[in-house]
Amino acid sequence: MTPRTATETKPSRTAGKGDLSRDAIVERALTVMDTEGPDAVTIRRIAQEFGVTPMALYWHVANKDELLAAMGDALLAGVTPPPATGSWSVQLRGVVENLIENLSQHPAAAGLVFPRVLVTEPGLRLTEFTLTLLQDAGFSREQAADLARMGLQTAMMLVTQLPGGENQAAQEERDALLAEKRAHIENLPADLYPHVRAAAVPLTDCDDETAYYSFGVDLYIEGALAQLRRIKRG
Repeated sequence: MTPRTATETKPSRTAGKGDLSRDAIVERALTVMDTEGPDAVTIRRIAQEFGVTPMALYWHVANKDELLAAMGDALLAGVTPPPATGSWSVQLRGVVENLIENLSQHPAAAGLVFPRVLVTEPGLRLTEFTLTLLQDAGFSREQAADLARMGLQTAMMLVTQLPGGENQAAQEERDALLAEKRAHIENLPADLYPHVRAAAVPLTDCDDETAYYSFGVDLYIEGALAQLRRIKRG
């Protein structure tokens, strides 16, 4: 996995009127969300990016709700089932890693994906693949559905809660927020919170994203393996 975090997102540049299209609007909205936070995504704000009036955007997206849905769809567009080789747990790991790979391109928008999974072709293909994989492994239909849902939730949680990400704030505010948070932890009473104080840095920063994501996926996969062992023991 080589996820890309919001801190690596290139600064927004003003687009031209000739660039205006539904795809361009969605991509620009994703960039604005990454750099300025979710609250910045409005029809008026995105129209400013293209130097047009808000009305010009309504030819391509009916309203903000449709824009947000299209942003979620864009993140799902690159999601594909992994190769159908290896054990079921290896393939399940591939599902979650593929989700992380795509969601981490625009982490601030990752939350837009969940309501779109069962209404988009890529999401449906991935869901069908995952449910088939899990039921063939020995899980019931209900258990497979729960595990598939938890796989998506795991990917979303890992991406949106990356230590130091602060994706809900504007990019220019993130360093200040992190410094404030770390200072608060380091000033906690040592007799009450010795371990929290000692972990101030790892709690607020991620120096190895690959290890962080791998550890989170490991927990999910190991939990699924343990659950199947219990099922088979009866």
